[in-house]
Amino acid sequence: FSSMVQFKEGSFQPPEISSSVNLPEQIAIFGQKFSLGTVKELLEPLQRAFASIAGSISGQPPLKVPIPGDNKAKSWLLTTYLDKDLRISKGDGGGVFILAKEGSPLLD
Repeated sequence: FSSMVQFKEGSFQPPEISSSVNLPEQIAIFGQKFSLGTVKELLEPLQRAFASIAGSISGQPPLKVPIPGDNKAKSWLLTTYLDKDLRISKGDGGGVFILAKEGSPLLD
């Protein structure tokens, strides 16, 4: 079925950033083995700082962006899949929209 929609707000989920970088104990270059133990020790303070920054970024709520209320934010959508949490539709401009219901576990 098709329906007329008006988009008022978009949201962007902040990225999940790994809080650690795992280095191997040693690497081999042209047959020579090099221990990375000293490098790991030197990088430990940077690793802790990076983990703190990564936790701050990953823990942020979604960024909500208002969409101006002009006619460009209005469209019709032809729904090709629908369930209680998800809708996949094609718009009048040829774009594909994947929409999740607010409060859906898909957004967690």
